[in-house]
Amino acid sequence: MYIRCGSPLDLEELYKLEKMIFKTEAWTREMLKMELLINTNSQTLLIEEKGLILTYLIFRKDLMEYQILNFGVSPSKQNKGLGYRILKNFLENIETNSPVFLEVKKSNFRAINLYEKNGFKVFGERKNYYKDGSSALMMSYYKTT
Repeated sequence: MYIRCGSPLDLEELYKLEKMIFKTEAWTREMLKMELLINTNSQTLLIEEKGLILTYLIFRKDLMEYQILNFGVSPSKQNKGLGYRILKNFLENIETNSPVFLEVKKSNFRAINLYEKNGFKVFGERKNYYKDGSSALMMSYYKTT
């Protein structure tokens, strides 16, 4: 099991995993393709084992600011520390004095707990953010050392 950067060759497997995790809220193939191929300030981190993607984290960097856009863990691998591992790797490798922002479904308590354990703080809420009408919490992290 290892962490690597995603590539356009990962598109189909990433899309299958995205649909498995997020179902009706999943990103489209085109959205994933944009992040893997077109957006030059976007990067995808993956945890892979035996050729299978188990976890992914998609982010963008603009100057010194990072935005986590999408983050998923295979349902069969949830609660096994993979989300923590990829998030920790991401946070350890960003530049010092860099803020990180994300939105998370207000009812996704496991994800919120993971972010809070890693130093993220809630700073706002977006009402009716998701397709199902649920709200998102806006969270931020600031790397100082």
